[in-house]
Amino acid sequence: MRFNQFSYLSLPRNTILYEFKKYGFDFPSEMADKKMLEAFLSRVFFTYQDINYPLSILAVDKETDFLTFCQSERELTADIFYTVAFQLLGFSYLVDFEDSDVFRKETGFPIVYGDLIENLYQLLSTRTKKGNTLIDQLVSDGLIPEDNDYHYFNGKSLATFSSHDAIREVVYVESRVDTDQKGLPDLVKVSIIRPRYDGQIPAIMTTSPYHQGTNDKASDKALYKMEGDIEVKPAHKIELEEPQLNLVQPQGQAELVSEAEEKLTHINASYSLNDYFLPRGFANLYVSGVGTKDSTGFMTNGDYQQIEAYKNVIDWLNGRCRAFTDHTRQRQVKADWSNGKVATTGLSYLGTISNGLATTGVDGLEVIIAEAGISSWYNYYRENGLVTSPGGYPGEDFDSLAELTYSRNLLAGDYIRGNEAHQADLEKVKEQLDRKTGDYNQFWHNRNYLLNAHKVKAEVVFTHGSQDWNVKPLHVYQMFHALPSHINKHLFFHNGAHVYMNNWQSIDFRESMNALLTKKLLGQETDYQLPTVIWQDNTAPQTWLSLDTFGEQENFETFALGQEEQVIQNQYSDKDFERYGKTYQTFNTELYQGKVNQITIDLPVTKDFHLNGRAQLNLRIKSSKNKGLLSAQLLELGQKKYLQPYPAVLSARTIDNGRYHMLENLCELPFRPDAQRVVTKGYLNLQNRNDLLIVENINADEWMDIQFELQPTIYKLKEGDTLRLVLYTTDFEITIRDNTTYHLTVELEQSTLILPCQKV
Repeated sequence: MRFNQFSYLSLPRNTILYEFKKYGFDFPSEMADKKMLEAFLSRVFFTYQDINYPLSILAVDKETDFLTFCQSERELTADIFYTVAFQLLGFSYLVDFEDSDVFRKETGFPIVYGDLIENLYQLLSTRTKKGNTLIDQLVSDGLIPEDNDYHYFNGKSLATFSSHDAIREVVYVESRVDTDQKGLPDLVKVSIIRPRYDGQIPAIMTTSPYHQGTNDKASDKALYKMEGDIEVKPAHKIELEEPQLNLVQPQGQAELVSEAEEKLTHINASYSLNDYFLPRGFANLYVSGVGTKDSTGFMTNGDYQQIEAYKNVIDWLNGRCRAFTDHTRQRQVKADWSNGKVATTGLSYLGTISNGLATTGVDGLEVIIAEAGISSWYNYYRENGLVTSPGGYPGEDFDSLAELTYSRNLLAGDYIRGNEAHQADLEKVKEQLDRKTGDYNQFWHNRNYLLNAHKVKAEVVFTHGSQDWNVKPLHVYQMFHALPSHINKHLFFHNGAHVYMNNWQSIDFRESMNALLTKKLLGQETDYQLPTVIWQDNTAPQTWLSLDTFGEQENFETFALGQEEQVIQNQYSDKDFERYGKTYQTFNTELYQGKVNQITIDLPVTKDFHLNGRAQLNLRIKSSKNKGLLSAQLLELGQKKYLQPYPAVLSARTIDNGRYHMLENLCELPFRPDAQRVVTKGYLNLQNRNDLLIVENINADEWMDIQFELQPTIYKLKEGDTLRLVLYTTDFEITIRDNTTYHLTVELEQSTLILPCQKV
């Protein structure tokens, strides 16, 4: 384990002493350090009647236990402090470590022995081996009462609200959209779990079209075959109009009642970060949105009608929209328990909605935690003028996603009444999304949140993985840079795939979010500030560093690609084409081994450098036909240890999100040997070689000079490493599978790879 502590607040000494005393750690001013440590441990072991026993099972060195040390004349030293501290954090002396100084350096332990009061305070704020901070572990065990009131330690809310006696209720928010044109505002179901409190509390809202269930059968039927020829498009400039949003007004009168009438029973799944915040005094709201089970309307996937309906839930929390007790719309209930402050959470589609909500500038949305979210839907299902699939899901497109998330069809009555209209709406979607050309058009323009990024007022937290080929890193990169300059923005850029990171051992993500939301939603006046970029170092396990920005570098490393012309044949034998189509993983493996139709260029790294931004290929290229698809991947090549893209379980159900509440696995990205690591990749229709909105002709056998930017990333390379650039046509996981007879020729002498580099 390595400690990477971003949640700790350095506070004034009087605040530290006040909090110590409040929670039963009483240290008279004249107390010697040795006695202070003994008193501290006596409080830590509050569950024991006989305090001598836990003191006797701690050791200070290989020969002496702590109780014996207390009875001796020996002085407290740094080595003894560290040895005891590591044991309190769950490490076994003489098993996990023997030399505390060596272990302190190996683990990056954040506490520097000196002022014992501050050392012990920071120790309580430090994560244990099993994933909780020491103070959270003690509170979970009953250090202070569960009194349904707020208590804070080091600028973070403690788990003092009962999660077992929480209020569970359902309301139906009246939206400002009528997606199915039935003449009534669509209703959106809101599932609420909130702690009991005599006052107003903030809300954590997760917006998930998956939450009420998914229609996997209908979605699978809607998948497309990826086999087909690349369309030769007429040259033209794509014209677009300003997206429009038509809102509707509330209808009818409703009696005001004092509380919701429908009880929330079991939900499909909660998000463990929300589980963590519930006993800390934050309401949990789960909202599936229009077109989902128990709500009304169509599934409009990603457009601002869908976003508006989610926004109206925040409006209700602030008294600007109504919520009904049921579908009759006869009785309304106010969110008088809400203080109006909201943060959003969730990954993938959930993080996407967070991005969209932020761009409305809605009052009350204080923080978004957008994890692996889409910023422009075009870049999810298309790329540079190509029809593509999100990584791992060949053949998926917008209409199959709509079928998946239109969970109203899971209710037989809704299916009978509404499926015909839903299918008619889907036919319009199929026509508008244009799988023929892969071009950007009005349909995608209406689902581009970057256009409204200037409206963002909330503080923004992103998480994203360098190995996320589902929602590719371009999404977070573009949103990060589109935000207004005055907005506080933060990015946790890890080396995983499309995954959550809130339960990883190496990073205090939950605690960092607690510090931020306690400040922003609970109004605690602290100086807490996250770094702009927190990056997981790819060269070592469990190591995180603070960076100033993502991209925007002024230094570059340029690699020449060769001295000759090389050819990429597009067509495969029928046998190989069928084999790769059945299992794209086989294609990827053989691509990395240099066994498919490709140009492979190995580039020695002659000095240390730190890639930060978008790699750019400057290529002189020609096609034998009037069309062409170019795929590129940049790998680090060589058998050595790399961080793997999916987290592994280190210990099962050891993270306590409250008081024996929603126990969670502790995980981490494995660091183990492999043959290569993908650094970045990209796909380009050569007809869109200069601009996404300009389609150009390709003249057969005529040279073109192109600048091709790959996915943004942050990646450290060392002298002696090897980069492998792979150029090819069809990617059997991502692109359309064209097996016609044409080839691309690249003049390597006139081609370069340019990498933007972080200043070291």
